[in-house]
Amino acid sequence: MKTSSRFALVLATTLLLIGFPKAASATTFDVSVAPGGDLVFSPSSVTIHPGDQVRWTFSSAGHTTTSGSPGMPNGIWDSMLRPQGATFTHTFNSIGTFAYYCTPHGGCCGMVGSVRVVSSTPTPTPPPMPGPPIVITNPATLIASFSARLNGSVNPHGLATTFHFQYGLTTGYGLTTPPQNRNGNTPQNVSANINNLMANRVYHFRIVASNARGTRFGADRTFTTRTPTGAPIVTTNAATNVARNSATLNGLLYPHGLSTSVNFQYGPTTSYGSTTPTQTRTGNTYQNISANIGGLMANRVYHFRIKATNMAGTRFGNDRTFTTRP
Repeated sequence: MKTSSRFALVLATTLLLIGFPKAASATTFDVSVAPGGDLVFSPSSVTIHPGDQVRWTFSSAGHTTTSGSPGMPNGIWDSMLRPQGATFTHTFNSIGTFAYYCTPHGGCCGMVGSVRVVSSTPTPTPPPMPGPPIVITNPATLIASFSARLNGSVNPHGLATTFHFQYGLTTGYGLTTPPQNRNGNTPQNVSANINNLMANRVYHFRIVASNARGTRFGADRTFTTRTPTGAPIVTTNAATNVARNSATLNGLLYPHGLSTSVNFQYGPTTSYGSTTPTQTRTGNTYQNISANIGGLMANRVYHFRIKATNMAGTRFGNDRTFTTRP
């Protein structure tokens, strides 16, 4: 009996000296709600481990952090409307991706975020074995009368890789772009500009890439250069510098070899109603066009598009929208 008691005492003392493993301490990740008045969560996405917390700090009033998708809360958490300077904290114990949004602004203004919870000890992924490059010939863009941009995708497959494009009037090609170098193990979009083409002709092209494991050729593609002169080509690009009462409108213009007048139409509907001052451009290259506008109403959706006219015709870009700041 004494031996048994002595053994229990020794065991208890040993456990006290060794101690038990402590759980990893939780980490708190901070997210700012509407910093500077912008309708965003910053950062919009965080990656954490089970047991970690996310703390939202409300930089302005009138916002929430609500789990789910806009209009479809899932009940996991909801801060409700909080005043400026307030905080809200939620602890995440399950692995998964948790979407959330601001109740007043998630649907109308895209004020959404996500929390990704991953295992603290992920299974290591073995590095991929190197191999020959993987290539794809993508469609040509910025096609003009005498020039174009050739596009493709190359995955170096873990080795230093050199690529170029072959092009010409037949599948014999005959012309090549200067070589470019790439490294890595993921597909990368690549391009090369070519000039001194003949107008109104069909051209063939493909991407070619080589590394220590071999050479690969992309599929053949074709494009047709434009006539020497013609109606302008336009594209409406996204607005920038959007503020409460002003913005910058952007577009792309190809004058198509003729003197061309270009401006932007804008307004609260697709009837527009306002125009920017006319600019005059000429040439056979694609040109970026922009115009600053003011006198706008805050927190309003505006429509806009680019318009260009020359002696061969008038072209309109697609309608795009932007929302002024509150």
